[in-house]
Amino acid sequence: MEPHFDEINNRPVHSDDLEEDGSPLDSFKTGVHIASHSQQAHGHHGYNLNPNILSPNRESFDIDLIMAPKRHSSSRFEPTDHEEIVKLPSFNEVLPEEQIPLFIRKIDQCNVLFDFSDPTYDIRGKEIKRATLQELIQFISSNRFTYTEEMYKHVINMYKTNLFRPIPPPANPVGDLYDPDEDESVDELSWPHMQAIYEFFLRFIESPDFAHQIAKHYIDHDFILKLLELFDSEDSRERDCLKTTLHRIYGKFLSLRSFIRKSINNVFLQFVYETERFNGIGELLEILGSIINGFALPLKDEHKIFLIRVLMPLHKVKSLSMYHPQLAYCIVQFLEKDPLLTEDVIMSLLRFWPKINSQKEVMFLNEIEDIFEVMEPSEFLKIQIPLFAQLSKCISSSHFQVSEKVLMFWSNEYFLTLITENAEVILPIIFASLYELTNATQPSVSNGVMKQKLAENPGAVTDANRNLIDPGLNINNDGINGMNDMTDDEYYDSFSNAHHDLDYNSGLPPHNSATTNWNRSIHQLVFGALKVFMDHNVILYDHCTMLYHQSLEEQRVREAARKDGWNKIEEYVSKLKQQKGSDNFTSRNGEKVAGQ
Repeated sequence: MEPHFDEINNRPVHSDDLEEDGSPLDSFKTGVHIASHSQQAHGHHGYNLNPNILSPNRESFDIDLIMAPKRHSSSRFEPTDHEEIVKLPSFNEVLPEEQIPLFIRKIDQCNVLFDFSDPTYDIRGKEIKRATLQELIQFISSNRFTYTEEMYKHVINMYKTNLFRPIPPPANPVGDLYDPDEDESVDELSWPHMQAIYEFFLRFIESPDFAHQIAKHYIDHDFILKLLELFDSEDSRERDCLKTTLHRIYGKFLSLRSFIRKSINNVFLQFVYETERFNGIGELLEILGSIINGFALPLKDEHKIFLIRVLMPLHKVKSLSMYHPQLAYCIVQFLEKDPLLTEDVIMSLLRFWPKINSQKEVMFLNEIEDIFEVMEPSEFLKIQIPLFAQLSKCISSSHFQVSEKVLMFWSNEYFLTLITENAEVILPIIFASLYELTNATQPSVSNGVMKQKLAENPGAVTDANRNLIDPGLNINNDGINGMNDMTDDEYYDSFSNAHHDLDYNSGLPPHNSATTNWNRSIHQLVFGALKVFMDHNVILYDHCTMLYHQSLEEQRVREAARKDGWNKIEEYVSKLKQQKGSDNFTSRNGEKVAGQ
């Protein structure tokens, strides 16, 4: 007989790994068998260990050495011990007065849990339960009758039995966050039954015959807390059903609304300050978006506190991308309700602004763009200085998407209205960032709009020789002829010159290192932004240009003073070395004379 080979563990299967009939053990048993031998040999118990654990480079045992087994379900169900279930008669086969008792019998029959990890286990029983659930859904949807208290008790007990269960830790607790675009989803194997139960329960509470006065004895605080725990399920289909269920409960049970909001707050706070891992944050925020939309005016203080102390800190979690659209929607909903909250929201965003995560910066800028849509002009005045100080940094960002996103703000008419009305405050803040992204020798600048505007005001910014102070925009025949000889392609190619370094003595504006690889769209956006201010107030633009060059001159003076200081220090150190060398030479000569 040919020896068996275990493809999973990449080893021959020994006689100890064979069943009584000679067939190999299944891969799970084989893996456990191998692990037990390894644990006994190396003194570790209860874990499947990474084979690199014995590497001499490993100094101590840590969590990275544990190989997390691949999980095929996002939770753990314990199948119930039961006799073989039988199909009950349909509702059409019994008298009307017998339908309610039959309804309860069918509900109780659905309390049986099956093992879906084995597809071949009790196939007939699984199909009977699925068909029974579909029959219950149809009965609830197509019949009108008074729900008895016994029905509420049995329905909610069936819901708890089938759905309330412990959610295990994530499949990758110490690694990278789950990425739905890259990682394989972990779905519930028993979803065919779970989906039917979620649908039945929704039809039950949405029915016109549903009485929340009776149901509130069973749908209580403990029920809500258990329901919120299920939002950590890794199955997105279940989280979507939970979202709809909780929203319906919030709408039906007025007495539970405050408790639901507080419980969601606790989930968020634990997520932000403790775990930073919870799969259902996005779904909970979707529910809150609908809840916030229904808040009465004026907003209560508890709602304002929730915005600043609970929602805003969600921006600092590293997994922000998983739920940011829903979070931004909630923020905008609050500002639409109460524009006076704009200052607190913007200052919180600036406090949590990412320093090194460019993708996260783009998300923040998207949110700022949404906030601009609902921002009142009076509130804009309160935050324009700190906000545009941050936007100025983003314009100068070395990441082109960050810079491009800010510059795209200029395509918004309402944004243009706000900045032109307050140009005297805003332009001095962002002028340097915009100007340093331009190349002063660009033909379209010298021969285009900027040249025309400056030519119309020849005395606006001039030096002692009555020349424009900006050498890059200096209008002289030599410069114009030289730039006319340069095509647009040649100009943009000049940005790739790696030797175009900062030179304070050149008189040219210092270019951000990122400008050596900006594409044309960035430059077009920058020139468009500058043109807005120039068209609005050319004198202000010229004044900012003058101040900018004055700052360059001051920077050049400081740089010269710094270099001069270092030169003096180097000269002083050099003299000390020379003096020490001469002293050593004199002492050695003296010793020689004394020795003679």
